[in-house]
Amino acid sequence: MNKRFTLTEEERKEIRKNYFFEQKTSEERRFCHKGNTKTLEEVMGEDEYEDYVENVKLRKNGVRGLTDALETLRSYHTLENVNDGGVHLANNVMNTLKAYKPYNYFEEQSKECNRAMDKIIELYKENEHGEELVSDIEKVMSFNHIDPRAKEFLKHSLSIIKGD
Repeated sequence: MNKRFTLTEEERKEIRKNYFFEQKTSEERRFCHKGNTKTLEEVMGEDEYEDYVENVKLRKNGVRGLTDALETLRSYHTLENVNDGGVHLANNVMNTLKAYKPYNYFEEQSKECNRAMDKIIELYKENEHGEELVSDIEKVMSFNHIDPRAKEFLKHSLSIIKGD
């Protein structure tokens, strides 16, 4: 009962073309399960402030941590106790975004599974200190008091947001 099939090169190409087409469309559909999904609380981040340096408190992780870090980078030149050019804060911004990149977020209202990064961008706009995440990062990058290495971290943060 063993049958052998012989495929021509054209048939192989057609199969590959169909297979890769199937892969591309399956990426567009996201599936949420507990291993690849962050909750709203995790996306928002912690609400409690921690000491960053003397007289400066920041929240950790999520949207709250991003807004605090970017606000501190904006007013970085006024801080006497910090002298690294904003490198540490910019690195925190990049690592926070990197930590959420592979995850999804399940939207209860629409019953859809979306990228967690999209939810972070949406919630950042709603925050009292944030306008738009990408434009705020670009504004901070344009400041002269920011170290070039910190600008590289922020540039990498932009590429994470854009999905590069």
